Amino acid sequence: MAKQERSSRTHERFLDASADEFVRHGYAGANLQRIATDVGMTKGALYAHFPSKDALAAAFTSAFNRVGHELLREVTEGDPPVKSLRHVTLGFMLRMQSDLRFRAGVRLALDDGLAHQRVPAVVAELSAMLTRLVGDAQEKEELTTRQCPELISSLVIAVIFGAYCTAPATGLDKGVERVRLLWQLLSLDAPGRAAP
Repeated sequence: MAKQERSSRTHERFLDASADEFVRHGYAGANLQRIATDVGMTKGALYAHFPSKDALAAAFTSAFNRVGHELLREVTEGDPPVKSLRHVTLGFMLRMQSDLRFRAGVRLALDDGLAHQRVPAVVAELSAMLTRLVGDAQEKEELTTRQCPELISSLVIAVIFGAYCTAPATGLDKGVERVRLLWQLLSLDAPGRAAP
């Protein structure tokens, strides 16, 4: 195996082990020695790939921002608002369920947001998009109008990222179903639900 290919594989192994470490322990609790040991390498080998813990964390937060923005761009203007709402929210949930590195970025972004008392940019943009789409869906009488778009958007954000925070107890696979049920609950065409 060529040296460059070996180095690339080691780099990927460090990323996988680091993602698991950050998901489990957050930034403050992540331990570089544990990451190196998990990969079967030395801490010096880890530093050859990532010069610091900050650089390692930045790999995940930048990937979270990139993928989050990609998910937001997938919303197609002209689609029915409820379809767009389901698409983007389920997209975030499915990505969290299937992508360990994305989950690491979520954990790090949320932890940083709490520490600095600010909402991560992707979460703020998701919230703004949801608020707009909920308002559009309410105007088309596709969603309940009993609550304002901002409140419904906040609820959806709480379900998405709350599913991540409660994953050890409930499992991320339940998050997708919770988002589906939430849209069904808020929809005016749900079975047994009468329009207000």
